[in-house]
Amino acid sequence: MILTIIALVSVNTSAQEVRKIDVWKLGPQVGATVPDFSLADQHGKRQTLQSVMGPKGAMIVFYRSADWCPYCKTQLLELQGQYDKLRKDGLGLVAISYDSQEILASFSQQRGITFPMLSDVGSATIKCYGILNTVAEEGLGPNGKDPDVIAQVKLYVSANGANERQRGIPFPGTFIVDRTGRVKARFFEDSYTVRNTVSNIRVKLNETDAVVAATSVQTQHLDVTTYPSDAAVAPGNRFSIIVRVSPHSGIHVYAPGASNYKVIELAQVPNPYLRSQPVSYPSSEIYFFKPLNERVPTYQKPFMVLDGQASTRNALKDQTSLTFGGALNYQACDDRLCYDPVALPLSWTVGLKPIITEPTVRPATK
Repeated sequence: MILTIIALVSVNTSAQEVRKIDVWKLGPQVGATVPDFSLADQHGKRQTLQSVMGPKGAMIVFYRSADWCPYCKTQLLELQGQYDKLRKDGLGLVAISYDSQEILASFSQQRGITFPMLSDVGSATIKCYGILNTVAEEGLGPNGKDPDVIAQVKLYVSANGANERQRGIPFPGTFIVDRTGRVKARFFEDSYTVRNTVSNIRVKLNETDAVVAATSVQTQHLDVTTYPSDAAVAPGNRFSIIVRVSPHSGIHVYAPGASNYKVIELAQVPNPYLRSQPVSYPSSEIYFFKPLNERVPTYQKPFMVLDGQASTRNALKDQTSLTFGGALNYQACDDRLCYDPVALPLSWTVGLKPIITEPTVRPATK
């Protein structure tokens, strides 16, 4: 039996506590069918929902701008790097923004983007999907100087405040749809600086095949294999740490909710660049401990732990890698007794890619 623990990590700009918008409730939900569209790509070709489909569906990415948004430009390059893998897996890929075809053509030519980037000038498709960033509009309206509005703008729009070019932007996010356009999964974040990597999305979809070299550790009770989802990430990327735990024969570990036992936990060592989010655990199974005639929740099959983190873009801009540590805390038991609790130290290193801040250069007009 193998237990898979996954810690989600973001490298992004930290934000103050504000009145949150539940972006997960915006737009088509899992099981719903997304609206169709007919938009020109960077080459002037008209694209529809069906034309961008792969044999198994499509990944539809909404982003703010390839013209002025550094997090979006960085995301688009990461998507390009995963494009062949997505196509091999049967998924089409399309990215939609309010940018003009001219801007998209310039960016794709400068950065070697080969997947369709669609121009939604006027944001009709963005509005149809129900993901228009209304905070930008509010920040430019009569309530723009309200402290709550200012705080929301800093979280959802820009740390420098709203400006006219942000009218019509979407809340950035990703839909995974099947061949019929039905949503299989969706990924949105609270901050405008955060983007899921493709590898992290795969982890969330339980596709945990290692693409990065793993580290293996053996204890008296467990075999542990751990690796990050991405070899290198950029500030703002949300990625994952995977910890695969194989209890030895006859051994089990305890899940959250087990009283009077040390439950398994992936804990992070405090890091000045990282900020933890609450961990969510999957369902466990009940283990009957016959000597004490008690039933307790345990993990005896694969499971995932999701834990998000954040760090500041400025603090990482001059670094080429990021190393951070943690500990796998657990108490192993067999059908007779429980052993002493263990804190197994772990560490991970990921490379750091720069955010793309260079402007998108438009061709000179004749």
